[in-house]
Amino acid sequence: MTPAPGRRRLPLAERREEILQAATELIAASGFRGVTLEAFAAACGMTKAGLLHHFRSREDLLIAVLERRDTLDLASVADTFEPAPDPATARAVMSGFVRRNLAQRSLVQLYTMLSAEALDPAHPAHAYFRTRLVEGRAMLERYLLAWHPRPDRAAVDLLAFLDGLQLNWLRDDDIDFLAQWEAFADRFFAP
Repeated sequence: MTPAPGRRRLPLAERREEILQAATELIAASGFRGVTLEAFAAACGMTKAGLLHHFRSREDLLIAVLERRDTLDLASVADTFEPAPDPATARAVMSGFVRRNLAQRSLVQLYTMLSAEALDPAHPAHAYFRTRLVEGRAMLERYLLAWHPRPDRAAVDLLAFLDGLQLNWLRDDDIDFLAQWEAFADRFFAP
């Protein structure tokens, strides 16, 4: 059977990756609630039924987009995930995260928009973001902030600063994210 004009067959893994990339861009631009299943399908040259073959629902697609982002983030630092013995090592690791995020503005926007939308307990990603916060804080405490006298509080401070800076940077292109980060890091990681 030949695909319909304008449609193309791809191996399952390639099609899934194409869908996730397109969904990431659409959600980053419009938020999850602003994009219909038909729009996700159209962005990939698919029908709604074709998309539903790969993801059972819009909500499943959303969770897959978020999990893909986490997988890509962890893969970028997998070989550096040893507990930081001191503030300088922790700062170097976090500066790597910051630089990586600066090169992925659309992903930062996606995460920021979805995180805000998911404050609503009825949002399909509400539980995902609650779990991610708990796990992220624990990871920071265990791997990057164990040297700190209060790693639990330091993790909250670090996440609050980065989340706030990301939000303001997305609103104002004139903010020099890296310079702001370095000034904060000078204080936060001071021995």
